[in-house]
Amino acid sequence: MTYRAPEFVVPPDRPFKHDVLGREPIVSFVAGILAKAGGPFVMALDAPWGSGKTTFVRMLQATLSRNNFVCVYFNAWQVDYVTDPLVALVAAIEQIELPSSGASEKLREGLKTVRKVAGWVAKRGAKAAAKAVTMGALDVDKEMEEIAAEFAGGLAGDVVGAFQQEKQLLARFRAELEGAIGRLPAAGKQPTLIFIVDELDRCRPTFAIELLERIKHLFDVQNIAFLLALDKRQLEAITANVYGERIDAPEYLRRFIDLEYSMPLPDMRAFTTALLDGFGMHTWFTGRTHQETRHDRDNFIEFFTVLADMFGLSLRARERCITRLQVVLDQTGESQALDPALVALLVVLRSKEPDLFRSYCAGRASPSEVMETLTSLPGGASFCDDHLGRILEAHLIAADPNRERAKQRNADLERVSKDRGAPEKEREHAAALVDLRRYIPGFRRREISLKHLAAKIDLASHVNQ
Repeated sequence: MTYRAPEFVVPPDRPFKHDVLGREPIVSFVAGILAKAGGPFVMALDAPWGSGKTTFVRMLQATLSRNNFVCVYFNAWQVDYVTDPLVALVAAIEQIELPSSGASEKLREGLKTVRKVAGWVAKRGAKAAAKAVTMGALDVDKEMEEIAAEFAGGLAGDVVGAFQQEKQLLARFRAELEGAIGRLPAAGKQPTLIFIVDELDRCRPTFAIELLERIKHLFDVQNIAFLLALDKRQLEAITANVYGERIDAPEYLRRFIDLEYSMPLPDMRAFTTALLDGFGMHTWFTGRTHQETRHDRDNFIEFFTVLADMFGLSLRARERCITRLQVVLDQTGESQALDPALVALLVVLRSKEPDLFRSYCAGRASPSEVMETLTSLPGGASFCDDHLGRILEAHLIAADPNRERAKQRNADLERVSKDRGAPEKEREHAAALVDLRRYIPGFRRREISLKHLAAKIDLASHVNQ
């Protein structure tokens, strides 16, 4: 077993070989849109942080590449330290790898030109722009120092002239970029360059907005399509951070995006199963053949998936929970009880409600308080009234560190289950919990050591977090 899930690998020739979440139809759908859109075109792939967007776009990139498209993957968060996003965007384009041929060499020469013009654009000097536009040759590195020295004179006081010259420079950048991309078919590739921008919503606010502005004003050319992988709510918050709370952030962002697509959630049970296998837990669970332990794996998957859904855990948060389970398993013998329902709840609580986790484990919060928290969640009321909820509540009572409170709670359940005058729903609920006690540690085998279990889960909070 390991304390870190293996890196998800997307084989270029088989993009969906490890696709346990069944996302091939969705990836193919998005790939089809980008393939037909041509360009200029900007599409947003909207999904919450930690929901697997990076894996999705990696499969998308491999799919498009197999269909002979040139794709550029650009992790915006990794380069948000640069002053001008344009520099990073052009540097990403330069990483394009094509088979050696005359057409490919011409494409590379065109990209070198784009790079030089981009450098002048990034400097934003009116005098530099004016000089650059009038240059006949592009191999003019020595002249840049002279341009900078002349900046204080000439057009420095001519605001309109400076605007006109910079406008010409931007037009030249777009023309050179479009000309370079136009050579793709001659190099044996599809005519559209597809630019995948990932982690945009994690960037510095000013960098994220400037990146969108650069895409809109400089890359709005034929045969370039952008896919922006982002959490729209976070990007709207970034917009408000830059321009103030009074801005209509959704409307502002629409000017940059032609089409939005919300990424559907995967089958979370399948994801939980894949996480256990990825962490190497299959062997551990396979060795549990005793009557009381042989279903531990399936029971954990069932309870964890339901509880993580109720608390709205992202895929990344679920992975952290499985790291905590890993530590618990390492400290649990093959013949020892795992109590998967209780473990599933505690690892989720530790992630989403750490104060309640500590309070219950210390005996300050009662099992009833924990169940009230679950009831308040989306879908929580039906869960708590269902068989799974009752199993979980029985475990909470059995593990309650406050033994006097647990004793009193069990006495109350016995009384209500036999009280014909009690409301039918309460009587049935109490009878079900009384009946479940025979299966719960603390009534037949031993008491659940909640203190030690909580310590293991807390220890895992410092592992790969």
